Amino acid sequence: MLKIGMHGDTNIGLVRTINEDNFRKIPARDTIVVCDGMGGHAAGEIASLTAVETVEASLLRDPVAARSRLPELSHPELPEGALELVHSVRLANRRVFLTAKSQRSMHGMGTTLVAVRFCGGQVAVCHVGDSRVYKFADGVLTPLTVDHSLLAEWKLRGEISDEDERNFPERNIITRALGTRPSVAVDVRIVPAKKNDWYLLCSDGLCGYVDDRTITKVLNQHPSDPDRAIRGLIDTANHAGGQDNVTVAIGVIEATDLPSGAAFDAQTIPETSEEAAHLEAAYLQELFPAAGLENSRPVEPDTDKIPTLPMLNRAPEPQPEDTTEKPKRGFWPWSSKDE
Repeated sequence: MLKIGMHGDTNIGLVRTINEDNFRKIPARDTIVVCDGMGGHAAGEIASLTAVETVEASLLRDPVAARSRLPELSHPELPEGALELVHSVRLANRRVFLTAKSQRSMHGMGTTLVAVRFCGGQVAVCHVGDSRVYKFADGVLTPLTVDHSLLAEWKLRGEISDEDERNFPERNIITRALGTRPSVAVDVRIVPAKKNDWYLLCSDGLCGYVDDRTITKVLNQHPSDPDRAIRGLIDTANHAGGQDNVTVAIGVIEATDLPSGAAFDAQTIPETSEEAAHLEAAYLQELFPAAGLENSRPVEPDTDKIPTLPMLNRAPEPQPEDTTEKPKRGFWPWSSKDE
């Protein structure tokens, strides 16, 4: 038996006029997803919403049928649930990319993604971009992801001091995102599942403005109430200026009688091959069929004709142009755009 409590909230912040974050709780698959869209105006919101809905739709399909239609991932050390999650993230990337490609107003949009899936005695963590996942256990906060950003790469190489980090001029440049390329590399990590452990997912509206020590302090103030902890973290981000949208989600292992599984360090699942891309495109057509395509799919699908947003639960409302002065955020090396 495995019982997971899922909690989450999102807030527009104090400066932005559009909330481009989205999150999704998928209790039927013990999965939580957080995405932080970018692209300006409504495009970032559409990118993040497209991503979370694609992950959900993919995971809710029959996993046996899905495995027969998608390219095989040669990672026998990873649990099946983790591989299914990686496939869903790849599909989300392709759908966001094709949506941006097919609609001029959305050209250049993208989104970060973090996802946690509880797989029996193990927890699978996937991420692309600079949103983050932390584990909170016994009062200690442990980062489980490393940002795909220019700043993080400089830090890993030891080429930047703490003082330089605070003044780094390109701290908003990310090196990997969903939707900016036809395929994307996905980082995945496996952590042993233990009762009472919390898994915190957040957009950079939290971790970009609130340091880990402060996040830990807020969590320790509400050790048995994830909803109050989430409200406290969002309030803390807004008290720090509220410069960005902020989304926080927490998954709690409330009960389990399963032994903890093995841990596996973070590894990068590379971009798909051209052959695998055709399989993914065909599977997307099955997930999101357009009128007239259900019974006449081509053997080698025309990816430009894949429907873009037929499964949105709600259409983004028209929004006024956001003229607020804010830091630039862009994709490296593809472009540099206002968020």
